[in-house]
Amino acid sequence: MSFYITKSTGQKELFSIKKFKRSLKKAGASDALIKQIVQDIESKPKMRTTKEIYEYALSFLHKTDRPLAARYNLKKALMDLGPAGYPFETFISELFRAQGYEVEREQIFKGICIEHEVDVSARKNSEHYMIECKFHNRRGLKSDVKVPLYIKARFDDIQFGWKKNKKYGQKFHAAWIVTNTTFTSVALRYGTCVQMHMLDWKHPEGQALPDIINQFGLHPITALTTLNNRQKKQCIKAGFVLCKDAHKHADVLRKLKLSQHEVKNLIQESEKVCSFSKGK
Repeated sequence: MSFYITKSTGQKELFSIKKFKRSLKKAGASDALIKQIVQDIESKPKMRTTKEIYEYALSFLHKTDRPLAARYNLKKALMDLGPAGYPFETFISELFRAQGYEVEREQIFKGICIEHEVDVSARKNSEHYMIECKFHNRRGLKSDVKVPLYIKARFDDIQFGWKKNKKYGQKFHAAWIVTNTTFTSVALRYGTCVQMHMLDWKHPEGQALPDIINQFGLHPITALTTLNNRQKKQCIKAGFVLCKDAHKHADVLRKLKLSQHEVKNLIQESEKVCSFSKGK
């Protein structure tokens, strides 16, 4: 059966059963479970927007397997790190740290013209990287070519400053731009042309943002469907952004007015989310 759905942008497109099944499979759903969800959606002709389909699948998974629901909830979980970009920058710092980088946040670097505050600076194998984060808190928003153009200008100013006076400057070997949604095709073309590292929800293929998160088991705490929005914001405010760190933040969880039993269950759920992601 085939049918059209309405995306968050208002555009209509043919619903891709294959793509939908792949997203469920990637989260860890069994073939039988995927078949049941797909059959349910096909039998509900009034459910024809991406939001409705996503919410139905998430609700179904929440009743069946909460850690699985948390993994499926990843895209929304990244947006829930907002509304501002600071928690997302913290999350990206942890993502690079898990890959063996030495990471520092919000440092000021002198350019030849002005000073620049860099979201994340990272070092690995004698290489120094400038990492800028572009956060979006709504589906359908993309980072256009103005973003890499702006970052390239800042990168060049810092590089020129270092070349002029190596005593006070800092040399960056390359720039990264990371977004929780996607870049436009023009933005990707320009960024690649000027040798920037571009990381988004789909790019680069096989090593995109969700692939790295799954590889290292670094789901954000906002992925947990057992926490409400207020509780998630309290966790983020306390500097608690990763599921894998739940056992370190039992005191924060208790402040959410959770019982000792609920805290224990939440920590176990968080660990299951991460251990599955890392293939344990």
